[in-house]
Amino acid sequence: MRACLIYAASESSADLFYATRFFAPDPFLFLQEPNGGKTHLFTSSLEIDRAKRCARVDHVHDWAHIRTQYTAIFPNRTVDEATLIAFFIKQAGIYEVQVPASFPLGLGLKLKEAGIDLEPVDDPFWPQRAIKSSEEIRHIASALAITARAMNAGIAMIRQATIDPHGFLHYDGDPLTSERVRGEINAQLVRAGAMPSHTIVSGGSQGADPHEEGHGPLPAHAPIILDVFPRVDATGYWGDMTRTVCRGPAPQRLRQAWEAVRQAQEVAFSLIRDGVSGKMVHDAVAQSLTDAGFITGTLPDGRQGGFFHGTGHGLGLEIHEAPRIGQKDQKLSTGQVITVEPGLYYPDMGGVRIEDVIVVEPDGCRNLTVQEKFLELLD
Repeated sequence: MRACLIYAASESSADLFYATRFFAPDPFLFLQEPNGGKTHLFTSSLEIDRAKRCARVDHVHDWAHIRTQYTAIFPNRTVDEATLIAFFIKQAGIYEVQVPASFPLGLGLKLKEAGIDLEPVDDPFWPQRAIKSSEEIRHIASALAITARAMNAGIAMIRQATIDPHGFLHYDGDPLTSERVRGEINAQLVRAGAMPSHTIVSGGSQGADPHEEGHGPLPAHAPIILDVFPRVDATGYWGDMTRTVCRGPAPQRLRQAWEAVRQAQEVAFSLIRDGVSGKMVHDAVAQSLTDAGFITGTLPDGRQGGFFHGTGHGLGLEIHEAPRIGQKDQKLSTGQVITVEPGLYYPDMGGVRIEDVIVVEPDGCRNLTVQEKFLELLD
């Protein structure tokens, strides 16, 4: 196995944070010697002491020290970052490295000119990231607990809202909007040490677009999708949870759709285990919704209707990561942490989605989400 080289900011590179467990907003360099050998982190004097204290690597290097070594040998040469990287790598006897497909092109070209052969690797750069350790599962469960508390705060606002004569919700005398509920959810997340990211509070027909964040007054007697997915500041791990509620009695079709989605999720839970095909799980979920009378396809107005997204995705240091439960045939493995989120979407009804997070086990799956499921919020 070749040496591995990553140059990025770990705040935005899950692969780099996974390798180092060191958060930094500015780019730094990580090198792993061939065949899973020693690991090295290179950073500026600004971060050197914190990196030595926090990073889980074998060696931490200060660029200033590398520069001093280089100029002592080549006092008259121009020095830039690529020069120093190539200098250190060659000193270690390394001339070939694997890099993520996202490796900076300009830096890569300079390293190539300096005699370093780069082999881009498609995602996943670290395939082992898909299998979560017990520590990682605890981090995700903690993120989900924070998510649940914020979700409950949003649902409480909707539950306490009154219904005006025009069929819209009011809270504390003012219209209850998607923005107000989202603000309360996000505030709860921040207070708990998590960073919200495009929280969805989407009511009525807006919910027929699965990733519509929602805006304006929320309707009564219609579905309201709440999809909350924060990243915990201290650990970098994500939570992800969706619930669909309705303030006031729900129309019969909405009740039927919500129950069909809930049952489809149970179908997935019953099938997920080590070695099972994710496509098989997805197909069974889709068939369950079809059998319940909800057809998927293109509607007369050209929009999509029914269940037209994947059943789930991996969750960890990224909100969407391997594996996927969808049309691609991927085998599930023990230790993978995956969302299970069937949904139904029709513009004349709105959307229904229910999402939990599970961990794959040898003979089944374990639900990490501790949050009730209910549709109607009644007086």
